[in-house]
Amino acid sequence: MAEAGPAASEDPAWRALPLDNLTLTRKEGFAAFAEARETPIPLTLTMADLRALDPAALEHYNDDRRRFLANLRPIKTMQVQELSADLTDIFDAGVDQPNWQAKGMAAIDAFPGLGKTTIGLSFAKKVHNTLISRHGRFTEAGHERWPVIRVGMMGDTSVKDFNWAMLEFFAHAGRNSGSANAFLSRALDCAVSCQSRLLLVDDLQFLQFRSRRGTELANQFKTIANEFPLMILFIGHDLEGKGLYDDPQLARRITPLGLQAFSIEDEAGREQWRRFLLSLEQRLVLANKYPGMLADDLSDQLYARCSGHIGSLMSLIRLGSLRAMRTGQERLTKDVLAQVKLDWAAQQQLAKWEAFLASGKVTSNRTRAEGGGDDAPDAAHPAARAPG
Repeated sequence: MAEAGPAASEDPAWRALPLDNLTLTRKEGFAAFAEARETPIPLTLTMADLRALDPAALEHYNDDRRRFLANLRPIKTMQVQELSADLTDIFDAGVDQPNWQAKGMAAIDAFPGLGKTTIGLSFAKKVHNTLISRHGRFTEAGHERWPVIRVGMMGDTSVKDFNWAMLEFFAHAGRNSGSANAFLSRALDCAVSCQSRLLLVDDLQFLQFRSRRGTELANQFKTIANEFPLMILFIGHDLEGKGLYDDPQLARRITPLGLQAFSIEDEAGREQWRRFLLSLEQRLVLANKYPGMLADDLSDQLYARCSGHIGSLMSLIRLGSLRAMRTGQERLTKDVLAQVKLDWAAQQQLAKWEAFLASGKVTSNRTRAEGGGDDAPDAAHPAARAPG
């Protein structure tokens, strides 16, 4: 029996154990993430309603709004939907393959701040909940079912470190001593016994595959694909440049998937940007918000301040909303957004995009942009020269 967890019982033992429920590198933490209920949307009150609340009630209401802001659900753009569909196809194609066939491998490769980890985790969450709902929390042999294993990479990760991390995810008793091969054998026992079907490997850009250690790990990934009954999903940035595809077998097995920053250089890109802002606008819980607050009145400023990066945009929206709540303005305005401090990469792009949008050569919120094109800063791919 795998040492990953106890035998079946009416109440899963891991729910009662004082184990880590925060980090995604352990099964309890990943389960807490995957099975967490969505944060409820607080009721949008009017300004009169807010003024009628006593101080304690107002603080409680604002706590609910802060919690909701911190847990805004990902908005599924067309690009995200297509990437998720690709991941589902690769997963479904391999889940019922015989064990002697190598399972699928995919890699989400994109610049920082475009949501690749968010999409990968959303897919892993879907796999976790779907398979537990379909087959139960425990296997027929009485082992805990853990459909997903997550491992985060570090710059100096060795083969032994990686195998240990898989055991650490399962809280395996044998993770405290042993060789790299012993760790791998124990991890295989856990994956088989617990019917794991997805291995999520995040931050793969930390690894240089052209180094000796990187070559060893590349060979290890091939071994896992051959021996483990699961799909491997890599997440990282510039994986081709790091040498991931130098190995002919990995190049033939891994399906590369990408994400791009929002572009406003053509009508299709501007339409996608507008739809995203409209969806985001509807989720904000501010007393003075109104239709078109983001998509019409703040579209250009938002684009200039995030240069099309969803990570920078979401941080800007969260911080701006908190400031609007704290100051009592209860809406996002140009002045409110101008007070929000940006991340370093967004700051480097800000002056270029503000000048270009102010010139009238292009806009993010009109059906047709005048001029536009090659003069835009990093126009084709706003993330192309953003620092990593």
